Amino acid sequence: MQGLLLLFSRRPWLWLALLCLASLLAATQLSRLEVRVSADEMLVINDPQRSYYNETRAMFGDERVVVLVVESDKPLTEARLDVLRQVIDAVEALPFVAQTESLFNVPYVKSIDGYLDKKPYLDKIPVDDAAAQDLLQAAASNPLIRNILVAADGSALAVAVVLRNDETHVDDKTLSDTLDAAIAPLREVYQRAYVIGSPQVRSEISSRIIEEQSKLLPFAVVALLIALFLLLRHFLDIVTPLLTAAISILWTFGLMGWLGIPVNVVTSTIPVLLIIVGSTEDIHLLAEFRHAQRTGATTDGALTHMARKMGRTVLLTFITTYIGFLSVGLSNIEVLRQFGFVASTGLFFNFVVTIMFIPAALSVTGRLQCDRGPRPFADDNVIWAARYWRFLTQQRWQVIIILVLGAALVAVGIPRIKVNHNPVENLGSASPVAERLNDLNQRFAGLESFSVIVESGIQDTFLHTRYLEELVKLQRHIRSLDDSLSVTSFGDYLVLLNNAFLESDDAGLPSSNDEIAELMIFLDHDRVKNFVTADYSQARILIRHAITDAATLRRLLKEIRSYVDQHLDPGLRARITGDSVLSLSSTHSMIMGQLQSVLLILTLFVIIVSFIFTDVRVGLLAALPNIFPMVILFGVMGFADIPLNIGTTMAAAIAIGVAVDDTLHFMLRYNQELRTSKSHTLAMQNTIREEALPIVSTSLA
Repeated sequence: MQGLLLLFSRRPWLWLALLCLASLLAATQLSRLEVRVSADEMLVINDPQRSYYNETRAMFGDERVVVLVVESDKPLTEARLDVLRQVIDAVEALPFVAQTESLFNVPYVKSIDGYLDKKPYLDKIPVDDAAAQDLLQAAASNPLIRNILVAADGSALAVAVVLRNDETHVDDKTLSDTLDAAIAPLREVYQRAYVIGSPQVRSEISSRIIEEQSKLLPFAVVALLIALFLLLRHFLDIVTPLLTAAISILWTFGLMGWLGIPVNVVTSTIPVLLIIVGSTEDIHLLAEFRHAQRTGATTDGALTHMARKMGRTVLLTFITTYIGFLSVGLSNIEVLRQFGFVASTGLFFNFVVTIMFIPAALSVTGRLQCDRGPRPFADDNVIWAARYWRFLTQQRWQVIIILVLGAALVAVGIPRIKVNHNPVENLGSASPVAERLNDLNQRFAGLESFSVIVESGIQDTFLHTRYLEELVKLQRHIRSLDDSLSVTSFGDYLVLLNNAFLESDDAGLPSSNDEIAELMIFLDHDRVKNFVTADYSQARILIRHAITDAATLRRLLKEIRSYVDQHLDPGLRARITGDSVLSLSSTHSMIMGQLQSVLLILTLFVIIVSFIFTDVRVGLLAALPNIFPMVILFGVMGFADIPLNIGTTMAAAIAIGVAVDDTLHFMLRYNQELRTSKSHTLAMQNTIREEALPIVSTSLA
């Protein structure tokens, strides 16, 4: 490694020209880079639960739906319904819309003069407010549409807009903008009107990624500039880490564009990662070069000193962080595979740029004097290092007790951390999409859902009262667990038919198989295809919810499984599936994958330090300063009520990367000084004095 650094310091213009050419080549691929948020990329690959979920989607239908919501204290006036009808017609005419479901076409099952009537709720416009109120109450009493197409209090209506699954697919932003334009007339007659669904959420997240990158990157650059200026006071040393970070980001984005890897929720953190983690090696190299210069070395001598002192250290710290982030790519989640590959490759690019650019640039500009005043931790002032070491030696037990007690106190907050599986929570309350989702969750059942699939493997199972009652009992139990849940099944439709047939509001389920057979004459299977298969051997209980806390959702699923195991008829089997279940599983896998990468980095660190000092105890002891910031980070998250999700786990990965880098530099420097001075005290004082500036600089930057 020492030879490579010296090689790049010779013929510097050649290496700088090669860096420029490579950067120009990478820039040609930037136009192919896209921002894309995909739900499928966030799921576990080859997950058996995912395979079963796809099977159930094929059996019970796979509809992509967005929801049109209108709100008013009197939503069914003639003027408002005329506009709503026109807007629905306009929406249905859009090329990406398959159909809509609303009170205009959902059947109102009732008995009129002894005949079963299934005309839509809004087959006729209510003649007055009283008729409108009666209609809203009738719709709200239907469990199949209550809190789905009509709010329980009648203050809002919803229209389910079913999207096509064919070649008419459009991007999320175009779809969202087109629907927003189509519903504009509703805002003139209703108090509120909006469209919300997965496309709107993905579009908002994509827009937020672009917006935050335009804000966060400049902020990171300014923060780095301020920290470097305050500590280094040398113009070239301030600019160099920014240049190496910018080049490595350019190369990384160029590679992503060439390979078709999108910028998403996870990969959007890579630029900041490269700025923060990548700048650490630059600062250490520059600090070592300036240290040699201030002792009287020439530019060539300072470069030789830098290469000799930092060559092995830079290589080992790169290998540690590279393998740690590369290990993330071993995940079974596509988005983490992308992150692991891109992040590790970006760190490799940063390493290459650093060892090429810094020696070459210093060879050209090293003679220039651009200092701006004295630096903190000045090399010629050795007294402070001796005093600091003497203080630590004399007060070591007090220092240890304070650190341990502080960590223990903060660690109390760790059990309070909540795991959040919903990416919408990351948008913040100020987001229009988050605000609309919150409104939807308050008035309706929510966009999140999962299903309980009950089956026997025998045809016509759910045309028998015994098994139909089992289905309804399970449904009622689920509903009893949380009043906010919308729980619907095939049994609800049969209850509606039976009530209408017997002209009663509380007839309930048919009491015999013969009664069920009689009702089936009036049943259109298309109306219940989302709840029961055509051979009636499998039935689906659909649960819509607005639960974002992973622990709450996991507890609900556990209670349902417990009931199924203890109370379900032996002739039936039940499995839970759905997008919420898969999202919960993938969130757990993401977090565990990130934590495993952190543990791998720590393990590599312990191995390297143990090998250098030929003592495992030294490696384990040196790992403690890296564990301490992790405890503080997660403890503060718990006390501050910051949820643990894929975004916040990235903070842990970046923090451990910087911590391990600084600690490894410190330990390797101490090893070098100990071999030279043969004195533990002198070696530690020299290490503190020489590493204080780069470690403080990298930590603050």
